[in-house]
Amino acid sequence: MAGDLVWTSDEFGHAANSKVQRYHQQDYLTFWAGEKLTESGQGVYYMLDSAYNVVRTVSAVGDGLYGDLHEFVITDDATALISVYNRTHMDLTPTERTLVKDGYIIDGIFQEVDIASGELVFQWRASDHLGYLMSYGGYVDNGPFDYFHINSIDKDSHGNYLISLRHLHMIAYVKGSTGDVLWTLGGIADDFQDISGGAATNFKWQHDVRWVSEQQGIISLFDNGVARHHYSDATHSEGRIIQLDFTKRTAELLRSFSSPQHIRSASQGSVQILPVTETNADAHVFVGWGSSAAYSEFTGAGELLCETHFAASSLFYFERVKSYRAIKAPATWTAEPESWDPSAQIQAERLYVSWNGATEVVWWTLQRRTVTPQRSKREVPEETDFVDVEVIAKDGFESFFDISALDHTYATYRIAALDEDMDVLRYSNVVVPAHTNSRTYIIAAILFASVSILVAFSVIKYHDVLHTALVNAALTGGSNRYRKLRGSSG
Repeated sequence: MAGDLVWTSDEFGHAANSKVQRYHQQDYLTFWAGEKLTESGQGVYYMLDSAYNVVRTVSAVGDGLYGDLHEFVITDDATALISVYNRTHMDLTPTERTLVKDGYIIDGIFQEVDIASGELVFQWRASDHLGYLMSYGGYVDNGPFDYFHINSIDKDSHGNYLISLRHLHMIAYVKGSTGDVLWTLGGIADDFQDISGGAATNFKWQHDVRWVSEQQGIISLFDNGVARHHYSDATHSEGRIIQLDFTKRTAELLRSFSSPQHIRSASQGSVQILPVTETNADAHVFVGWGSSAAYSEFTGAGELLCETHFAASSLFYFERVKSYRAIKAPATWTAEPESWDPSAQIQAERLYVSWNGATEVVWWTLQRRTVTPQRSKREVPEETDFVDVEVIAKDGFESFFDISALDHTYATYRIAALDEDMDVLRYSNVVVPAHTNSRTYIIAAILFASVSILVAFSVIKYHDVLHTALVNAALTGGSNRYRKLRGSSG
């Protein structure tokens, strides 16, 4: 059932960045939802438990500040790392850009927020620490100057932050106690010597920068290489694993991961290092292709294991279907919806069943019950218990039973959801066939036709009798008038 839908909802509006995260030793389904702007968003972050109840929300701290769609990371300190895009008035004349004096910028902000209390733990503004870089990057599209574009935040064991500044093609490492920038990588930065001929530092428009190993100085990132409306000679996008030597101040590309189709993603994208398991001898690498609707899994050595498209590859350029990040959730995530049961529906001679969000359903059991209808107002309908009819294995998000051979006379149906031990998890709604079975339907059709013929014959017969009576009455009346006329003249 690989690739099958598990849960979906339109309850929250525009949503992004969904994944499974741990908070106080419990798994939660987390995501951002709110108003989608051109290249950012304004909303809040949701945490759903395994019953799909919203148990917590996280918001940006500060007047006029809203949570942005790019990042929501739950830390081991029970805090949340969030991105904030803030429209800020600033004098731009010191920059080398031909921009309007006293114009506006989109300031790149990230916050660390205590999840339980909602209090601000730490805040960092790009303009306070990297304002001098406004002359070297950024993007203007009939609006404020977006020159930082923070799109990922990662916190390490030292309490420092690794952030991605997409529009500067740069990674920055920020001191958690002061906000000072300790080092930068990529863009115009020269803190590290690239010993891979440029392959470790020439990334552009990157996303999803993460620590792979703090001790070894290894990071991962998604190198878009291209961006909408910007020229680039990059032939494809790729995931990259880079090693930094803080003593020698060198940067080296360890591995890159690209699609055999040379997918180019003009925006979005992700790289996830999967843990070693019993079936995976090495740590696999899971790459989401962002604006191009695909994701891939590789071995640690770079061998492609699988690649899945959820839209036609010929339409990737138009970005009609896309996913900001693609995350492979751990197998430990199990869920059973609390607020809704399995859903059953009959179409033609098939009974379809699904249970949105349920992960533990292995079998479906079709059950039938008969109800004898009332023949009078005093008579109570007789109702039997539900009895099992058929058991099938769950096959994908939606399964179906063929009920064409069943007698639907006075019958109602429901579906029982069973776990791997054949224990009942929940029952679906009760459904009633829209018509009786074929034999009853044929008999009813014959009876209807017979009654219609009898009615028509009776109408014709009544018409003939009425016509004869009228004619006789007319003739009788005329004869009497004739006699009266003769009598008066004779």
